[in-house]
Amino acid sequence: MSEYKVHAVKDGVVTIEGVLDLNTANSLKKQTIGLFNGVSEIQFDLSAITHSNSAALALMLDWLKMAQKNQVSLSFSNFPEHLRQLARVYGIEQDLNII
Repeated sequence: MSEYKVHAVKDGVVTIEGVLDLNTANSLKKQTIGLFNGVSEIQFDLSAITHSNSAALALMLDWLKMAQKNQVSLSFSNFPEHLRQLARVYGIEQDLNII
């Protein structure tokens, strides 16, 4: 079974730890919806991701939609290189605020 953890850190930084794939993306989306309420910015730190695939990119696009809806500035740090390459292939790298 794939597992993940969400660590909300102060100053709007949220660390995602573990596996981010088709088995975890939907539950992770549900768990993080509330993070977009009452804040001006969120930074997802992806340094603790152990495995991910294109489902992670789909989740990131959902997060972008939630951020736009709630007028939240969204960024991603420590973006895994294999995900960056997938984002390039899908033509969405420029849509993600990767820092």
